[in-house]
Amino acid sequence: MDLHFSLADMPVWLLGLVFFAGLVVAREIGYYLRRRFAGTDKDKDSEVFAMTSVLGLLALLIGFTFSIALSRYESRRELVVKEANAIGTTWLRMQLLDGGDRARMESLLRRYVDARVEFGNAQGPEGELAQCQRTVALQDELWATLMAVVAPFRDTPRASSLISTTNESIDLAAERYAARQSHIPFRIMRMLVLFAWLGAGLVGYERGRQRKTTTLLFALLALAATLVIDLDRPSTGQVNVPQEPMLDLQRSIQP
Repeated sequence: MDLHFSLADMPVWLLGLVFFAGLVVAREIGYYLRRRFAGTDKDKDSEVFAMTSVLGLLALLIGFTFSIALSRYESRRELVVKEANAIGTTWLRMQLLDGGDRARMESLLRRYVDARVEFGNAQGPEGELAQCQRTVALQDELWATLMAVVAPFRDTPRASSLISTTNESIDLAAERYAARQSHIPFRIMRMLVLFAWLGAGLVGYERGRQRKTTTLLFALLALAATLVIDLDRPSTGQVNVPQEPMLDLQRSIQP
């Protein structure tokens, strides 16, 4: 198993703790180097400039990464609303069918909505994959049943409206799965961590004696990094995409 997947399996709080511990260790290394070579360092202004520049750039990088994670979180949230609306429209258009055909389609759609709710609540990659496979099986059944139902009037606007909205619901399910699999590139996260640790080393070199202040700074940086990781984990993080639109739909179509 490679490093990427090993880190992906670690709890968010543990990653934050490791990141914080790395910052503290880097500070101590910087402070050790300062004491070792203090006699050869004369230009204090350049040291302060280097430290403040690195911290400023680090803040910019964290903000940029947070922006990416938040943008993807918003995309996942919007897709839940769009899918719920598309399935709700499909449900309403099914009322155009005759009694027996309508009952078959409604029963299938209720099962499909249940599966989509379970997908939204899936925990971990295995749970997501299992619910995605269940969704695909129900999509095949739903589509085959719909084709059989609309066969007698397939060239009419009524059939077209049912097919188009069902197809949209299926497409949005695929988009939601892809959005949940989309994460901040591991290379960006790796470079951010390395840059933060190097910055902590500079802080230790320049302000190694101010342990209380620097420790508080590192704690804030670790919290910010933990929030970014949490936002980037839709199935294992604590900041989950609200499922209320799908839950409201589920309640509204109950018999």
